[in-house]
Amino acid sequence: MRPYITIGRSSRCDIIVPDERVSREHARLYVSGNAYVFENLGKNGSVINGRLLSGGKTGIAPGTEVLLSGRIPIPWAQIYTLLPLKGSAPYAGGTVYEPAGHVEPAYNDSYSQRGIEAGWAILAFLLPIAGWIMYFIWKDDTPRRASQAAAIAWVAFFINLILIISAR
Repeated sequence: MRPYITIGRSSRCDIIVPDERVSREHARLYVSGNAYVFENLGKNGSVINGRLLSGGKTGIAPGTEVLLSGRIPIPWAQIYTLLPLKGSAPYAGGTVYEPAGHVEPAYNDSYSQRGIEAGWAILAFLLPIAGWIMYFIWKDDTPRRASQAAAIAWVAFFINLILIISAR
């Protein structure tokens, strides 16, 4: 028996997952002490208990939620059969992978929401600075334009304050 197993799309893997989002050789598992070590080999990454692993390795307990490419659960029953932990059989009737045909990729609102908030915060920070710079450049030559730039700067400054206060 080999000291590790491989999971992926390739027929050379110990556990074959026939899904195009899974890399040919997506992951390697081996036993260390009383736990498994999960090593992500694929470029598509894996999600372990909600955290993305895009390379490297991490220790996991049997039954830990591991999603290949963020969507496909690893089949614990097969893993335990091929690479058992000594003295336990916690997941004898575990996950069985069955391809579901066409499945839409996962979409995580939290990433895009944080990106929007960060974009507004940067804009609200830069607008006052730009407005005050324009005010000092234009105040002698075109006072009306300078006062408009200053007004925009103050509005952006208060928007920035609101964003900071609402983020807490």
